[in-house]
Amino acid sequence: MLSSLTERHATFVTERWRGVLLGWLIVTSFLVAVAPRWKDIAYDGDFEYLPPDMNTVAAARVLDEAFPGDRARSQIVLILARRDHPLDDNDLIVGDDLLRRLHHRLSEVCWQRAIDLGYDGGPIEQAPPDAKPWLDRAVEALDQSIAVDERFYQAFADHVPDKPPTLTEPRMAIAYFDRAKLLEQLGNHEREVGDDYQDALILVPEIESIVPPIEQRNLSAWKPMLDLLSWDDSVIGGRLSKPGARLAVLQLSSELAATSNIDTIEAVQRLLADVRDYSSARIESTSEQNGLQLAMTGSAAIGGETLIAARDAIRYTELITVLMILVILALVYRAPLLVAVPMLSIGIAVAVSTALVGLLTDWSIRDVVPGLNLRVFTTSRIFIVVILFGAGTDYCLFLISRLREEAAGAEWPLACKRAVSGVTGALLGSALTTIFGLAMLWFAQFGKYHYTGPVVAICLFIGLAVCLTLTPALLRALGPKVFWPAVVAPREADPAALISFPTRVEGHGAAAGGGIWDWIAIRLTRRPAATCLTGLILLLIPGIYGWRNEDSTTYDMSSQLDTQADSRRGFRILAEHFNIGEINPVTVLLVRAEGEPRESLKKQIKTLSDHLYELPGVVAVRTSNDPLGDFPPDREMSLLSTDAWRRRALQQHRVAQNYFFSSNPEYQDRLVRLDLVVKGDPFSLDTAERVSNIGRNLGDLSRTPESDWYEADVYLAGTTPSIIDLRSVTTQDNQRIKTAVVIAVFLVLVAVIRRVGLCLYLILTVLLSYYATLGLTILFFQGVYGDEYVGLDWKLPLFLFVILVAVGQDYNVYLVTRIIEEQRHRGWLAALRHAVSRTGGIITACGLVMVATFLSMTSSAWMPGILSLLGFENQATTGLRGIIELGFAMGLGVLIDTFYVRTILVPSFVALMGRLGARVKRAESEAT
Repeated sequence: MLSSLTERHATFVTERWRGVLLGWLIVTSFLVAVAPRWKDIAYDGDFEYLPPDMNTVAAARVLDEAFPGDRARSQIVLILARRDHPLDDNDLIVGDDLLRRLHHRLSEVCWQRAIDLGYDGGPIEQAPPDAKPWLDRAVEALDQSIAVDERFYQAFADHVPDKPPTLTEPRMAIAYFDRAKLLEQLGNHEREVGDDYQDALILVPEIESIVPPIEQRNLSAWKPMLDLLSWDDSVIGGRLSKPGARLAVLQLSSELAATSNIDTIEAVQRLLADVRDYSSARIESTSEQNGLQLAMTGSAAIGGETLIAARDAIRYTELITVLMILVILALVYRAPLLVAVPMLSIGIAVAVSTALVGLLTDWSIRDVVPGLNLRVFTTSRIFIVVILFGAGTDYCLFLISRLREEAAGAEWPLACKRAVSGVTGALLGSALTTIFGLAMLWFAQFGKYHYTGPVVAICLFIGLAVCLTLTPALLRALGPKVFWPAVVAPREADPAALISFPTRVEGHGAAAGGGIWDWIAIRLTRRPAATCLTGLILLLIPGIYGWRNEDSTTYDMSSQLDTQADSRRGFRILAEHFNIGEINPVTVLLVRAEGEPRESLKKQIKTLSDHLYELPGVVAVRTSNDPLGDFPPDREMSLLSTDAWRRRALQQHRVAQNYFFSSNPEYQDRLVRLDLVVKGDPFSLDTAERVSNIGRNLGDLSRTPESDWYEADVYLAGTTPSIIDLRSVTTQDNQRIKTAVVIAVFLVLVAVIRRVGLCLYLILTVLLSYYATLGLTILFFQGVYGDEYVGLDWKLPLFLFVILVAVGQDYNVYLVTRIIEEQRHRGWLAALRHAVSRTGGIITACGLVMVATFLSMTSSAWMPGILSLLGFENQATTGLRGIIELGFAMGLGVLIDTFYVRTILVPSFVALMGRLGARVKRAESEAT
């Protein structure tokens, strides 16, 4: 049945090749024209794709409902610090330069947000309710920008460089101009407006013509900015100040790994560069060891730099993949057209598949097609490009290799038919193992797994379709000259061959085999038992190490960045002066079924706060009574003390207003919000255990009838609780998906090969190959990272497993199906040797192609250095460790599969089975 279908398919493609070429041209042009850009539909982040029933996801829903409007979801922390001694007055001049710029940016964003919410002029009291707080904050931020600017200029006057003034140097002329315009809109006294306007004109006379209205300014990069908390604040500034460091915290509405954070991070980096170039460079040397340091960190900084690294990884991976494929094809074929045909085919496959997936995703997002549920991620494109180029090139190599054999025995049209018919079954079998294996990720609960696997499977299916239709049509159209400068022609013209359609012609294609592979085939079949056993034992040694350390992974997002990344350097500086937990608190939400009088509720919160301070690892508890957690139970104070005044001021500060209690009627006096500062790095296992213990303790309180919080719903939010949930769900997914992938690939193998024992052995070899690869990868990166090694990226084991188990069967399927095909004409031993000899070179070439494409994922680690040595300007990051580790692991795995499993373990086992089968037949024959 399959043979008949492949013959009909081969006839259609090679006889109607003009229609096939035209069809692909139309489809490609249409999809590329209508599909959205990848970056416009790509998602990112990890925590956003947890199952909806996870505690932190439920907590996010409660926060969105209880605190409607814009709430801070991430932050950028800017650090001004010295390592060698406390900050002095000159250092604080640099800090003022930073603050005056930041306050102005905040004012612009708040003003624009008020306009977006319906404000079109008039007093604040008459503005739409949602716009009022943003107008207040815009005015306050402009006042602060100008106040800091005056202080800065007074101290910096002696250092002002001799160059024309700008809108922000040496004075914040634009801040005066903006305040004049805003006060004018608000209807304030003409004298105030005139003074600011005159000041702006004195500083920059042409300011009216060069500053666009607030509505026309491009502030997209700063749009997520909600507030600025700094050391300069009279109430909370003490918490952001240390003798050797000062902090400014930008609170953002975007999630820590939102794609918009890329623009925000780059905008902040440009602002920091302006400060360094203008004031810091003139105050003092900024030596990394001894000078003033101006650094950036925080959840959004880490998330944004991770996305930037991923973007650079994609760019380098695509470039290096194409270059490597070109080089390998040129070395293999040494024929221009044989290089062009696969590259054109794969290029169209990538264009069509990414366009189709992008279109389907866009329809899914906009709910155009009911029931369609598809998402793509920034890093999904890496897998699509790498797997499509690797697998697509392999498919083309298999087809062209078979065509070379057939062209030596038949005229070109018939040779094309025979080649397509001869490889279709093997390509379907090898591709389907990968497609079904990747599709099993659909059963994952974690969103990135759930969507990425099927998306790559769809793209691979399109790549297979291209290689089985467009590629043969191109070869048929070009004719034998595709092998130029080599000449491939029939050795003997056989008229009968023109009307017959055998699967293959025996005795031809000698050029495809011979040499080293003949020698290997003979050696393997002489001592198959010893070869197989020895090969398994050698692979088992690293395999055991990989199996024992499979769970030694890290969920630390910051560790994915190079140690010299801005956010990681900033993190280290921050840790030298502050408790890291202070910028990553754990948010606790307690929701009762019924409301409680506010005063009674505050007393119960005080009792709960005292209880939480007793739990291991809790450094501070921030409540409505103590917004910054400055006053633990053992800190007594009198009503007239400075601390008591400061505490009352904190309770009225904007960081506390509408933060701890919800104004939403549904949650009013039912919901209590606390922030816990927990000891330790928020990404570490120790911190996760402390937070888990806090969660269990609060859960016990909610189940205790005598407790004030009996039957209250308890939610935890924040970085550490999210990592706890992420670890939990991905651990469950790993076991489920591994089982599903093994079963799916095994069923495909049985359907293609129809030999259960051999299929079980093939599954065993790839499992052993996976664990050996994992063990060797762990050892390699332990050596590379040294003391900085904290474990492989948590996504690596599953992606490596799925791809190796699925992709790793490709070459096994091609080899075994060729053995089975040869057995129709020869005995088992001759068939095995002939198949190994004929497929050895082409499978090795295909393996090298796949290795090269996977290793291209590591290019972001070494390509920037090469470009720098060659004198090219390079603005890229130093790479994303998770992608680099995965690319290395997959390349190593395919290398082991190609040169060890397929070369030694599979042929020796087949020889062993053949020998045992021959003995059984001989025994049966003697018995009869």
